[in-house]
Amino acid sequence: MNMIPLIFSPSIEVLLLAFFMDILFGEPPGAVHPVVWMGRGITYIKGLPMKNRTVLGILMVAVMTGISLLAGVLVVMAASLIPDTAAMLVLAYFLKSTFSVRMLLTTSRGIMDRIRSGKIDEAQEKLRALVSRDTTHLDEHQVSSAVVESISENFVDGILSPLLFYLILGLPGALVYKAVNTLDSMVGYRNREFIELGRPSARLDDILNWIPARLSWLFIAAAALFAGSPANAVKICVRDHNLTPSPNSGWPMAAAAGALGVRLEKPGHYVIGEGLRQPEAADIERAAMLVGMASLVLFAGASGVLYLLHVNILTG
Repeated sequence: MNMIPLIFSPSIEVLLLAFFMDILFGEPPGAVHPVVWMGRGITYIKGLPMKNRTVLGILMVAVMTGISLLAGVLVVMAASLIPDTAAMLVLAYFLKSTFSVRMLLTTSRGIMDRIRSGKIDEAQEKLRALVSRDTTHLDEHQVSSAVVESISENFVDGILSPLLFYLILGLPGALVYKAVNTLDSMVGYRNREFIELGRPSARLDDILNWIPARLSWLFIAAAALFAGSPANAVKICVRDHNLTPSPNSGWPMAAAAGALGVRLEKPGHYVIGEGLRQPEAADIERAAMLVGMASLVLFAGASGVLYLLHVNILTG
């Protein structure tokens, strides 16, 4: 009777251990990376010979979320059968796979280094790891803008959202969220090839990120106390959060633009922070610091919530 609450119960020790795993070691090898496994599953299902691409897209969502939920439940159940230290390491490993602070920041700084070295073609090439747009003809300001946009947007779907789902539904919830987000990143494009196949996962991803996106400005504004302007973060977020085609990405991007005092633009699509200066390579470092501080605030807040819940359970 107590197994279901146990399975979906988050742990402060697992959360902190996962955070330190990420900061110290970064991403595990692809062969043992749960998100890489998700990607292989998506690739397999995508290749099934089904003429109705929308139905195949729904099938992909159902299968991948179902497998991820089952995997999360089985991992928690297996961890309950081994010594506590080993159990925490296993649970933290799988939780760490759902978020990435270190990789996001190191990738962005690598692009900044290439811009500063005058290797704009290499910066454009590395930028493709962060954005889906054509990077071939972007200049220094546009590359810098794209990196700042990506860092701030990925704070939501790569850090905040998985941790929020962990707080609510434990490891299974974080893995299910990551499966949906991975689906969206692989097939959720508005082009001829993926518009029907990717629509179900894109819509579900929008729904799951709706609340986290609207919470993101709180953490970015708090981080701006150390790396920017909190007042401008709030001001620009309130003014410009609805300028992007996505219902969610505008919130963290506008907050970051205000905090850093820079204008973010995807040519032909949107301009956030109209009237502010164009970003430069140095602003990538400032954006990385802003999101790094926001992540620290987030993990500290999540740990505090889990601690208070633990105390209330013990004293209740």
